[in-house]
Amino acid sequence: MGTGKTALSETVGDAVARQEKIGVTLYPLSLATRGSGKVGEMTKLLSAAFDATLLAAEKLKRSSGKASGGIIFLVDEADAVTQSRESAQMHHEDRAGVNAFIRGVDRLAEKQLPVAVVLCTNRLSAIDPAVQRRAAEIFDFDRPGDKQRRAVIEDPLTELGFNKAQIDQIVKLTGGEKDTVGYTFSDLTQRLLPTLILDAYPDRPVRFERALEIMQAMKATPRFRDGKTT
Repeated sequence: MGTGKTALSETVGDAVARQEKIGVTLYPLSLATRGSGKVGEMTKLLSAAFDATLLAAEKLKRSSGKASGGIIFLVDEADAVTQSRESAQMHHEDRAGVNAFIRGVDRLAEKQLPVAVVLCTNRLSAIDPAVQRRAAEIFDFDRPGDKQRRAVIEDPLTELGFNKAQIDQIVKLTGGEKDTVGYTFSDLTQRLLPTLILDAYPDRPVRFERALEIMQAMKATPRFRDGKTT
């Protein structure tokens, strides 16, 4: 939903690597592992992904106890792979896929391998309870506050010629009101700022008054039904 959960998951390994002075590799799980719906295909693909991760992680273990590196196994849009098996409409193949995912996580845990399995989802309630129980920690990502939104837009808007008072107003307007939600990070970086520039391209300056008009027509990304962006 644009709150930064995937971006953080993809880059946190850098901070760990620098702190521990080890190599950290990102293994993103593609949604292609859902397969085409053929019987046994999803289970086979998920098992293969965990097999590859397990093999790579075993090479990082050392007899001293401290691993020579680490792996982040990232599952973005995790509800597409680990949807609750309690759903009456869930297909048998999807149930089998969730079982395969749980077995894969348990294999990594049993062998105490240097792998962090990270799941990102906008629908925490859709994740299978057995998967949630295995989580060491669950983080909720809220939309950016005034300070965070300012940090994103202040420099580019200043370069475009906006003054402090104008930026203050845009920060306020992107925050939402009682019955509306504020802009997400992606709303700011992938929608608002590019739209302002493209609207003025190729020969007009980006003007504050025009920016207000654009913002009036632009709606923030709505919340997902359960409001979770974990």
